[in-house]
Amino acid sequence: MVWNEKLKREMPEGWEVVNLFDAIDVQYGFPFSTELFVDEITTIPVVRIRDILNGTVSAYSTEDTDPKYRLAKGDVLIGMDGNFHMNLWCDDEAYLNQRSVRFRQIEGSPISALQVMFEVAPYIKAKEQNAKGSTVGHLSDKDLRGLWIMRPTIHNLFSPAITLKQISNLIVENRVEIQNLTRQRDELLPLLMNGQVSVMPQEINCDLAALILRRSSTFGSVLPNHLCATKGLDNQYSRFRTQGLLPRRKPHHNIGKCGVWGDFYPY
Repeated sequence: MVWNEKLKREMPEGWEVVNLFDAIDVQYGFPFSTELFVDEITTIPVVRIRDILNGTVSAYSTEDTDPKYRLAKGDVLIGMDGNFHMNLWCDDEAYLNQRSVRFRQIEGSPISALQVMFEVAPYIKAKEQNAKGSTVGHLSDKDLRGLWIMRPTIHNLFSPAITLKQISNLIVENRVEIQNLTRQRDELLPLLMNGQVSVMPQEINCDLAALILRRSSTFGSVLPNHLCATKGLDNQYSRFRTQGLLPRRKPHHNIGKCGVWGDFYPY
């Protein structure tokens, strides 16, 4: 390890130091007009500073935009106002809004976007903390041009760029999977709560009446609580009893409200 005056720290011997703009493809966001933002989904999803940390999109535009502002999986995004949010982006459909910057690996370069993200993070954090009182911090082009990045030596046995690219891909894939599962949960949970769908065995969903009759004749006057865990099943149970399909019995007063039954469900 050797000391480097530009980085103000030690670095591996034989590695070079280059300016940020020579190390990575840097692109600032497009100045979208807020008047052209719409509520419905369009082909121009817009990533604003507030969206970077969560990796989501909260705005859409109808404005024609140059393809160079379109993001790709694995891009590093940094917000340039307020809290300088920094994150890896996980899709290739959105477009970057103004006052944000995108880093992307140059084809054939030994410097990956993930390396750049971790190298500039301490400087970005220091810049954010230097904003005093109620002053809103701003990251400028001059600030970015004053940053220096290590260029690893290309070796036959080890390539930092390839290794970090693989790690970056795994991070992106994991986040995409989490987003898909979260979306599925948000769609299915309301249906489960109001009884439109069920996680019960298929035989219960297919022929609840026959199952209740069979179990009532087998177990007498009680049903296991897992048969009546939702409001939808309670309603079907009441309908069967009203139609005379089930014997009547006064419910136990300690059973509680719907969905909070004890070990058994008395008729």
